[in-house]
Amino acid sequence: MSASSSTEGVQRNPLYNLAAVSALLLGALLTLGANGHFVAVWSQITSEDNDLIRRLLLILPGAMLAGTAVLNILLSKPLWQARGYALSITLASNLLATLYLIYLLIQGVPDHPIGVFLALEMSFVVLLVAIRAGLVWPAAAETPTAPHTK
Repeated sequence: MSASSSTEGVQRNPLYNLAAVSALLLGALLTLGANGHFVAVWSQITSEDNDLIRRLLLILPGAMLAGTAVLNILLSKPLWQARGYALSITLASNLLATLYLIYLLIQGVPDHPIGVFLALEMSFVVLLVAIRAGLVWPAAAETPTAPHTK
């Protein structure tokens, strides 16, 4: 028995590769979104008229986007390598960001592209949940063995 025959039955799940590339792309887009948020609210954050709580509430959406972006970018390589911890951490952080964006959407922030970021986050969370649930794509087709004839 050779070493290659022992690994024949192990199938690499290409969805991890898709998740890694998606994490990088989403990380870049979330970084741009966080930057846009900070540019939009910077004058209010630095204003002397606002108290500390108001300033923190203004910083929170950008911090949520930036934190999720950093985790996605940092965990893209372990996701590519199909590490379980990377999948768990990425799923948890993006699920948290998704829930926060849903909350902001319900609150109704005017002139804010929450829906775009929510759609991106939700599609990524669906991919991560599918991987966690055991989805393998493309599915390996097992060929039935032909009976030996004599």
